[in-house]
Amino acid sequence: MYVRRHKVRKGAKSYVYLRLVEAYRDQEGKVRHRPVATLGREDQLKTSGQLDQLAASFARLDPPAAGTRRVAGPLLVVAHYLERLGLVKLVDSLVPVRGRAYLTHGEVAAVLAASRLCSPSPLYDIAGWASSAAVTELLGVPGMLLNDDRLGRALDALAPVAAQVRGELLLAAVREFPAVADASRLHLDLTAVRFAGAHENSALVAKGWAADRTIKRQVKTLQATVPAGVSLYFRAHKGSASELPAFTDAIETLAAALAPGLVVVADSGLGYLENLCAADAKNVQFVAPLRADTGWAGRFDADVGPLGGLAALEALDHVSHRERRLPAARRTVWKGLLRPFPVTRTTDDGDQVHHDLRAAYIWSSEQAASVAAARERALAKAEDALARVRNGLGGRYYKTRKQVDARVAKILTGQAARLITVRTGTRAGKPWIRWQRDTGAIAAASRLDGLYALATNLPDHPDGTPLTALEVLTTYKDQWIVEQRHRDLKQTLKVRPIFLHNDDRIEALIAVIGIALLIFGLIEADLRAALGDGVPLPGILPEGRAARPTARAVLAAFTGLHLTYTPGGIVLDRLTPVQRRILALLDIPLPWPEKHHEPVKP
Repeated sequence: MYVRRHKVRKGAKSYVYLRLVEAYRDQEGKVRHRPVATLGREDQLKTSGQLDQLAASFARLDPPAAGTRRVAGPLLVVAHYLERLGLVKLVDSLVPVRGRAYLTHGEVAAVLAASRLCSPSPLYDIAGWASSAAVTELLGVPGMLLNDDRLGRALDALAPVAAQVRGELLLAAVREFPAVADASRLHLDLTAVRFAGAHENSALVAKGWAADRTIKRQVKTLQATVPAGVSLYFRAHKGSASELPAFTDAIETLAAALAPGLVVVADSGLGYLENLCAADAKNVQFVAPLRADTGWAGRFDADVGPLGGLAALEALDHVSHRERRLPAARRTVWKGLLRPFPVTRTTDDGDQVHHDLRAAYIWSSEQAASVAAARERALAKAEDALARVRNGLGGRYYKTRKQVDARVAKILTGQAARLITVRTGTRAGKPWIRWQRDTGAIAAASRLDGLYALATNLPDHPDGTPLTALEVLTTYKDQWIVEQRHRDLKQTLKVRPIFLHNDDRIEALIAVIGIALLIFGLIEADLRAALGDGVPLPGILPEGRAARPTARAVLAAFTGLHLTYTPGGIVLDRLTPVQRRILALLDIPLPWPEKHHEPVKP
């Protein structure tokens, strides 16, 4: 049985119809052909997408010809994790398709997540990737069905239940994967994903401040990661939203979903007193740096000043990971002291609520040197600008003292403000200017260089051993884990560019990328747990060196792995030793046999 093109002429126009034809033998044993059904006009079938659906339905039944090759690559690993998480079943249970469908929303979500991990592509190129990759063989989805319209409809269906899907996957990851079974501590951080285009009517994409202190159109995303590096929480927020509602929503959601005793570690976005008091009221423990406007410096002077100020801080035995190989003389010096930091807040009803917080005052020699160097650069820059003003006195731009004073006011901003004393005047109708550094003001500004405060409500140990500043610092220094996942989001998973203008589709796609980020972390955490703490994996790097495996290196290790259709079935290319070791450590069985080495002909 096959499909035949049948041309029909109607007046001056001709049309092509597709017919399903079967072959048979007549009474004399000769081969004859007869139409079984007319499928429709070829142009109409193509326009409506029914032709692709028909071809896909046949593709599910009829395997490609022998010799056909598909890229298995990292999809071999990713498909295993998609199955363990139960993503397809979860999405299909929440948004079942109506009527007859060749593809479910869960299958589309799985393909989108797999594409982001294996070969990050814009939506219009998903079908092209799926056609060359082993998507049909490993995920059961024909690539020709993944057109733009079908992907868009799946995102529309996923958007209303995206939060529920992410919540269920969070619980599934904690329940099914030992590497993240302990989710008692989460590291939170907020980042911005930049967008191009107008997005004038968007309630999600908006202009806002980003970490590089520029204002651009963006969507803010907040991520929560366990110490093992697995991102359990990933949410999109309006690009112009402040940090407060993002952190508040995250803490409330995580506290309700996870077991009591949750510890949240965050950056200064959580370091407002109202945020910390709100977390303490919900019995959520935290470690976060206090912002300057909380008045912690004044508290330090009042509380620690009588004890000797910075001299009262105790030496901390802390060595960062990047300095472990340096000699002791070149390592950063750390000092700290844990002191009470009580806070009293007034509720909306006028009641006074007391919170017994503590602050770990931390001093770092590296940060002290960095702050001093930054101040020196600011002073040098200001003095250079003042010198240019002096050289131009009486010229086109500085004819009067008023013009000079206006320029000086613009120069003495930021760190240089109040650290340089400037005098101006007029002599014989020409303005003059003199300046000098205010050594007293500079000494006062540098008094607390390298010092910052980490707020916490962590209790003492159950055995009565007191909490120490070193423990608070060590907990906070793991914040690099979530920052690394932000880099993976933007570099490895390539969250940009996003060619979407519908808020629902943007939010749904970001949710899918969050699922990919979850799998990304699970792969890394599982492999490291199987190897053992700090144990490197031989040959994981491209040049064959051993290293502690990352998810990026694991996925790259499977680049170039193909499957081939043979008369006897599908066979995989011969695995490399690294690929074989990774699959064994992750307990991933091979779905097909490997290709045997062909003997070399003499």
